[in-house]
Amino acid sequence: MLRGTVVVTGATSGIGLETARRLAERVDRLVVQGPEPEERVDDLIASIRTQGADVEYVSCDFSRLASVVDGAAAIAAAAAGPIDALVNNAGIPGADVRRLTVDGHERTLQVNYLAMVLLTARLRPALDDAARIVNLGSATHEMTSLDLDDIELEHGYSGVRAYARSKLAIIMYTRWLAGRLPRGATAVSLSPGVISTDLLHAMFGASGASVEHGASNVVDALTTDAAGGEYYDDGRLVEPSAEARDDRETDALMRWTARALAEHADAASFG
Repeated sequence: MLRGTVVVTGATSGIGLETARRLAERVDRLVVQGPEPEERVDDLIASIRTQGADVEYVSCDFSRLASVVDGAAAIAAAAAGPIDALVNNAGIPGADVRRLTVDGHERTLQVNYLAMVLLTARLRPALDDAARIVNLGSATHEMTSLDLDDIELEHGYSGVRAYARSKLAIIMYTRWLAGRLPRGATAVSLSPGVISTDLLHAMFGASGASVEHGASNVVDALTTDAAGGEYYDDGRLVEPSAEARDDRETDALMRWTARALAEHADAASFG
């Protein structure tokens, strides 16, 4: 059962859009984020509103950390009260060549991981005491290692490695976060399955299940009983990779993350 206020990032295409459409039938207020200016997605947002919920759109560019800070404030204002659930779905494929953001970070890692961590940290004061956070990872996390000495892939870059590494970081962060939320609040991660999206086609040239299937897995992760830190792969509760479960490596990742986000988030968010 879902009611209250839910936030979904990356909600203007693919799994995020279908998740938003499904949630709009089941919640009172839905705040959706995308990178596009609002005027470019007016018709899309109007189509989500027909499902019943009050829907607010926030434009936010995850390739700019300052935009994430502003976006978090706008999301909290649009929620107009406690946020009952946060779905961190926004993500991009690894580029064919290594690219840096204006903040100086490898683009895939920033958009998929750092921006998500920053947004979540900024939204934590607005979360309900029993909030559920769902972070979208990927089974590709098993294909790579973190390698903190070169986490931003200055050497041996490939788009697949960049994407897989960002998803490994998300799963590690989720397990770390779950142990630091107030009692009653929970964070879980999931791979929604191999889903036919532009991201899948861009990186692997493959087809998969429908976005409806992926969105169903996201909604299930919002509503299933969980203690916090669980990882789901296409609807099944499974163990992530050994590295994803390595607490010492995770603590090192979070120290690096705190340094990377120091200008935009209180260090206490990563303590």
